[in-house]
Amino acid sequence: MMYGSGNVIRGGGNAMRRFGPGFMANGHTGWLGLLPLACHLIFMIIIIVIAVICLKRHSKKVRAIQKQNDPALLVLRQRYALGEIDTEEFNRRKQDLAN
Repeated sequence: MMYGSGNVIRGGGNAMRRFGPGFMANGHTGWLGLLPLACHLIFMIIIIVIAVICLKRHSKKVRAIQKQNDPALLVLRQRYALGEIDTEEFNRRKQDLAN
């Protein structure tokens, strides 16, 4: 060992030293490096699932509105309201229009 020249001999040279759980001196984080990636992946999956659920609900509402605004169904309702057809005829024709 040389003490006077300022050179210090360090044991292990490039040995891995830990600076906390999973973080090592050479910049590698071990398995903890995957934790942020996993969190981002889970977050993105949750966002996609919420978007799909919202789109499905919205499309059901749009179809229900389109179904109510069907011109044939409107005419059928008008005829029923005017008394031109009875309840049985209305229900039968309404079911036929739905199919």
